[in-house]
Amino acid sequence: MALLEARDVVSGYGDAEILHGVDIDVEEREIVTIIGPNGAGKSTMMKATYGLIGCWEGTVTFDGEDITPLRADQVTERGLCYVPQRENIFPTLTVRENLEMGAYIDDDPTQEELEAVWERFPVLRERRNKKASAMSGGQQQMLALSSALMIDPDLLLVDEPSAGLAPDLVDDMFDRLVEIRDETDTAILMVEQNARQALAISDRGYVLDMGENRFEGTGTELLDSDEVAELYLGE
Repeated sequence: MALLEARDVVSGYGDAEILHGVDIDVEEREIVTIIGPNGAGKSTMMKATYGLIGCWEGTVTFDGEDITPLRADQVTERGLCYVPQRENIFPTLTVRENLEMGAYIDDDPTQEELEAVWERFPVLRERRNKKASAMSGGQQQMLALSSALMIDPDLLLVDEPSAGLAPDLVDDMFDRLVEIRDETDTAILMVEQNARQALAISDRGYVLDMGENRFEGTGTELLDSDEVAELYLGE
C-alpha cells in the first residue's frame, strides 16, 4: 500500500467541477511531481488531498487511513503538511516565530528541532529575529518549507516551490527538496510549472490535463517521452 493513495477524486469550486476522477499515489520517501498546463487542476488536486476543499467523489487514503472527510488541521496531525504557493508565511512574525507556528501541534518546539532547521538553512539562523517580510522570495520559500517540516511530516505537499524565484535560486530549491527527502525520509508531492527540472529529481510523475490523468511514469520516462515533451515540456 502506498503512503498516499488518491482514487477517482472529483472536486472543484462552487458548481464548477475541476477534477474528473484523478488518481495519485506517493510511496514512502518518494518525490512525485504533478505537471500539466494552466487550469489542468494541479493545485486543486493538492487542496482536495489536504482537505482544504472537499472531495465530491473518490477517496484519499494516507498511511492506511481514509482521510477524505477530515479537515486540513486533522490531516496535519496525521503527518501530512501543505506548503501553498502564496501566503505561506506570517510576514509580520519573526523567522523563529514562524517556525514555532509551524510546530503548533506540538506543545513547544524543541531546540533540537530548531537546530535542525538552522543547520539546513543557515540564512534562517542569521535572520531568526528578523521579520519574515524583510527576507527575499527565496528565503521566504525556505522558511515556508522549514515551518512545514517542524512537525517531522511523513509527506509534504508543495505547490510551485520555484515560483517567483530568481533563475539562480531555482536549482538550489530543487537541491533542497532532494536533501529534505534524503535527510528526513519525508516524501514529497509537488506541483511545478518548471516541469523539466522537477521531473529530473522525481522518482515518478503525473501529467494532468483538463482535470484528468493524461500520463504517468517515472521522472525519466516522462522526460524521454516525445509526446509529453511536445505537449507539456515546450518542445
